[in-house]
Amino acid sequence: MLVVADGSLGFNILRNNNRKGFRMDRHPIEVSVPKIMGYIDRMIDIQLAFGYDVGKGFVTGAQEVCTLLPQLVDNKQIQDMLTATLDNDRLIVTRQLGLLQRDRPWTAITVKTKQATTSTLNIMTLDAMQLKEEGFLDEMEYRMLLHAIQDKIQLCRHKGSLVAPSSPETQLRAVSWLQGNERIADFFLENSEILNHNINDVLISRGDEPKGLYILVSGLLEASYIPPEDDIDEAVPNYEFMTDLKFGEPSQDFIVSGNAVGVLGVLTSRPYSYTVRCDSAVQAYYITLAVIKEAFNLASHPIMGFDDLVLKSVRLEAAMWREIGIKFSMILLPSVPAYYAWTSERLSMRLEHSFVPCLKAFKVFVVNELMEDIVLIDGVCQDMATREVFQPPAYIPRTAHRLIFPKSSQLMVSSNCPETKLLIIPSKDCDEMDIMEDELDDLQCELISNVSSRCLYHRVARRVSNESRAPGTRRARVKRRRAPRRVNYRESVFAKQQIC
Repeated sequence: MLVVADGSLGFNILRNNNRKGFRMDRHPIEVSVPKIMGYIDRMIDIQLAFGYDVGKGFVTGAQEVCTLLPQLVDNKQIQDMLTATLDNDRLIVTRQLGLLQRDRPWTAITVKTKQATTSTLNIMTLDAMQLKEEGFLDEMEYRMLLHAIQDKIQLCRHKGSLVAPSSPETQLRAVSWLQGNERIADFFLENSEILNHNINDVLISRGDEPKGLYILVSGLLEASYIPPEDDIDEAVPNYEFMTDLKFGEPSQDFIVSGNAVGVLGVLTSRPYSYTVRCDSAVQAYYITLAVIKEAFNLASHPIMGFDDLVLKSVRLEAAMWREIGIKFSMILLPSVPAYYAWTSERLSMRLEHSFVPCLKAFKVFVVNELMEDIVLIDGVCQDMATREVFQPPAYIPRTAHRLIFPKSSQLMVSSNCPETKLLIIPSKDCDEMDIMEDELDDLQCELISNVSSRCLYHRVARRVSNESRAPGTRRARVKRRRAPRRVNYRESVFAKQQIC
């Protein structure tokens, strides 16, 4: 009995001591568990960010390979097989990236921020090398600058901080054709609403007339393109998510947050050539067509349009067309011999200086030395020398010096041919102001003449040009000597508007 009693007593003492120890250790455990879970979540986010970066690189590489396949493979059957395989893999990875961006938006924002920062630093490295070759930097200065840039690159690559996701308002303001135009962005925020859609809901149906556009805030959309039954030679189909120029073949793509859907529809008013379905729960801004048409009259620009107190503005419309033109140019220009060795980053930077002018009054457009390259976005035009007709989208060769537009009697087109839209890439030291002033002064340029109308183009253009350039930074450009103008541009641009 004594042994049993002693054993029971010892067990009770040990149990009481364990209870006291557990009470003493419970508080540190309660404090450390959230920290451990937070550390685990952070490691998961870092690994997912690495996977997102790899997947995004795969998608970009697949698109570039598909573009270069015609130059790499001569056999048409093998080329089609490789293209189909790459497109299928690209769609699978794109869908997974979209779902990851929906579930963990901060991961996608972090990767995109790091990629943008790294790209900027790489461009700075190339610029520093160019400055050294031109003699502006000596060897010691170049090494110091290069070492500082490389330190920033390593810091960007290995820093594990996450970037917070953007708010819906920030995502709307970040749309490319709203950059630098806070007035239009505020107008859209006041006259739009965020709509919630469930999975498998249809936002746009093929054949419907455009009624507005969507700016995707969160979720994933699936776009299915079916070629239109009508003739598409004089106009591009109403589908802005093309990854190639095969308009006669069906295609499919996924749309992630931050993209605008229906831009080409509000610009052309053509029926949709694609169907957009929600692949997950979706939140999106919806902006009606009436609001967009009203916004076209709010901005001002002497080349793209005028102030609403003088003439109707088309600056927002030109910015939308510019985005469409850049997408087409990224597909067209890599196949041009002058851009064979250009990377996507370098080409994208070059296209940032491009613009889409208002060509409503032009019959014949003169390509002068201030224009480096031209891409036809919509409508048709003809080379006056060779009589070659260009259909959209198309690269205008540098040998073309005079382009005939549909309003000229020299070019026979159908009655429903749309207005010609050109994306102009200026030369290195020129901008749109220089180009359009030189174009309007050219004797060979032909415009629609109407004596009953007036235009304040030259006065507004030169005033803005002089105000925007400081006296010490104005470029001294020698103007070509020309004969007096045959056609008065002031009397031709907007034939039906009277300016008092």
